[in-house]
Amino acid sequence: MIQKLSIHKIKNLNRISPSQYHSAISCPYKLVLANSFGYQPLLPLNANAHFGSIIHKMIELISKGVINDEQTFSESWIDLISKKEEELKEKGLASITPLKYFISDFALKKNQIKNILQKRQEKINRSSKTSSSKFYPEKRLENSEKSITGIADLIIENDSGTTILDFKTGKIYSDAIDESGITEKVVKREYEVQLKLYAHLYFLMNGKYPKALFIVTLSNDFIEVEFENSDCEKIYSEALNFLATTNSFITKDDMKSIANPSIENCKYCSFRPACSYYSSWLTTNFEAVNDLFGTIEKVNQFSNDTLGFELQMQGKKVLINGLSTEKKKDYKSLIGKKVILYNLKKTKQSLNATATNFTVIYE
Repeated sequence: MIQKLSIHKIKNLNRISPSQYHSAISCPYKLVLANSFGYQPLLPLNANAHFGSIIHKMIELISKGVINDEQTFSESWIDLISKKEEELKEKGLASITPLKYFISDFALKKNQIKNILQKRQEKINRSSKTSSSKFYPEKRLENSEKSITGIADLIIENDSGTTILDFKTGKIYSDAIDESGITEKVVKREYEVQLKLYAHLYFLMNGKYPKALFIVTLSNDFIEVEFENSDCEKIYSEALNFLATTNSFITKDDMKSIANPSIENCKYCSFRPACSYYSSWLTTNFEAVNDLFGTIEKVNQFSNDTLGFELQMQGKKVLINGLSTEKKKDYKSLIGKKVILYNLKKTKQSLNATATNFTVIYE
């Protein structure tokens, strides 16, 4: 896939969401670029990310009671999968469809979601006569200025207090080393910050804090995130300060002060094609990521009906193979031009690489 960067204008951040905040701390410019492009990624997301949006939608529909039995579950599942696959084909990602062939444990994850439905139905049946609980799925939480705003997956209110739940489909824990040097599993900091921001936004809107915060996994595990009200308020104040500080740099046109290219910040960033700081960083760090840059000198066709590039990069010849012959004419038009190739598969102990389903070339 060949792309050219569209004209974009750096704009002030009007708001930030609890789910964005922690990631943006390490590189504010990433969020600035996302905002400038209307949060439309410049590089394709992998199959797991697309499947994750389906899972999240299914859980939302279960929480809202739209999916309430086997039939509505099956109908919604088929509909969402079908729509997502059509969307992928329209975006030129037909190579990762049908999704079930590109998602590990596809059937297991489907059954895990179905189990969430069954657990919910059992709970409703047990408590339908006595429960005073109110359920608010996809509940918007925001401050009065709407500068920090997000959507909590599920809020449950009853006589004993309020519980905020957030559903996660990926890994919940990260490793941490305690004072004695022992490695332990802790909830990822980004999830903890997200839920604590939800807690303070709930306080601002309702005059009281929730009694509990939970992460809910696909296995229907409820992982509590413990909190102090003061901690939630502190994170909220820091988020407001982050927003104001970032906007001050935008106003001064000082992007250099908020751009922080690194392996951790850039490797999976969908907006790196628009980041000149990443492009400069890449010239000395290309071995650490799956992107390459240079001038295309030649396009070769191989006997297995694939194409390859000969790329001149810092005085070295690099070979890129695995490209589709369908774009032969377009690829030949790149001869003599400087390009950056994103999302390649690198060859061990060599600069040579292979194109993947997610490889994109930016002129």
